[in-house]
Formats: sequence, C-alpha cells, structure tokens
Amino acid sequence: MTNKRLWIIVALCFAALAAIKTINDRIGREVSVITKTPRHGSAAHITPAAPPAAGQESRRKPGEKIVRKDKLSPGRDYIESIFYLNGEEIARQKIVNEKVVESTGEVPRGRVDFVDESKNTYGVEHYTWGKKEGSSQTYFANGRMNAEAYYRQGKLLWKKEYYNDGGIRLEVDYADAREQSDKKETGVGKVYYKDGILKYEWNLTNSEKTGFKRSYNQDGALRAAFYFDEYGQPIE
Repeated sequence: MTNKRLWIIVALCFAALAAIKTINDRIGREVSVITKTPRHGSAAHITPAAPPAAGQESRRKPGEKIVRKDKLSPGRDYIESIFYLNGEEIARQKIVNEKVVESTGEVPRGRVDFVDESKNTYGVEHYTWGKKEGSSQTYFANGRMNAEAYYRQGKLLWKKEYYNDGGIRLEVDYADAREQSDKKETGVGKVYYKDGILKYEWNLTNSEKTGFKRSYNQDGALRAAFYFDEYGQPIE
C-alpha cells in the first residue's frame, strides 16, 4: 500500500513538470511573436518627450520685431535698456560703461531694432543667448551713420563713432584690452577733432606692459602725456 502511494506521488510530480514545461514553451512563443519586428504595417505611434524649455527663444515668430529702448538714469550714471516683443516687455538690462551689470528676462535670438532716447539715435544689432553677437549699426535721426561696432558673446571687440557730417570721431580696438571695468579708456583708442586731427589717444593692452595716454592741440602738437605700468599705476 505504501509503495502504491509512492508511485502515485511520483506520477503526479512528473505530470506537474510536464505541465510547467508546456506552459513555458507557450509563453516563449508568445514573447517571440510580440518582440519580433513586423514585416508589414506601420509601427506603433510613440509620443516623443517634450523638448527642453527654450525661454524667450520659443516666443518669437518669423517676422516679429524686437525693439530695445534706452533711457539714461536720472543720475546719468547708467543706461537702462528695455526690450519689447509685440509691445510687451520681455527683458531689461542695466548698462555701465557699455557693460551689462544687471539683467532680467531674456532677449530672443536674432535682430533687435533699438532707439536711444537720450541720444536721439536708432539702429540695429543682433543677439544670441541674450548677448550681443556680430555687427551693430547706430544712426542719427537724419539717417547718417553715428556708430558701428562688433560683438562676440556680449563682449565689445571694436567700435567706431562718427560726427554728424560723416567724419570719424572715435575708434577703439578692445580685442587685447586690459580689464579695467571702471574706465572706458582701455585697449587701443583714438579720438579726433572734427577736421580729422588727432585729439587724444591711448594704449592699455595686455601684450604691452607699458601703456600711455596722450592728448594733442588742434594743430597736432603734443599737449600732455601719461604713462602706466602693467598694473595701471602711473609711471613718474
């Protein structure tokens, strides 16, 4: 009787193992069908992940104009630039000595038309990632060229300014300029009288340890000269 029960238990175990194998084989076939790339028909539609936010870049449509308006502060110690898209303010910058010291919002990439109310001038410039990039042109109210400049990642590399009659007034090269945030006279610069005679010049660069500033009379004679060491200190 005991042997008979043992054989029954063994038979049930074999039957259970056979059933498990059958189930596993079936599952394997179904998985193969599911994962196999179909030869016909379109693939299932998968919604792509949303692209990262692009800030103001996404708000600008083709043909829309960005306008920048400049105002001189009441104390005349900085310039406030306000940017508008479709009449709505989108960014604001505080500028001291042609450098942005405070900024809110974001300027869309591309062309920006600007108006300087304090100087009664207007012009065109370009921005990338909220910074000036490439060429910039400024005009007097009568349409004559007032200034032209070139920027790289927000840094002013060179500029030229003109008198109302078209004569050159100033030219500056900032490519190798010393970092003197509190002074405009850095790099290589020249200022001219209206008749084209050199009035003032300076040279304060990183590649030259000794710098200078020189001024001239209208007849071209040297009026004064000052020299500076590599740290910007006067040389006696």
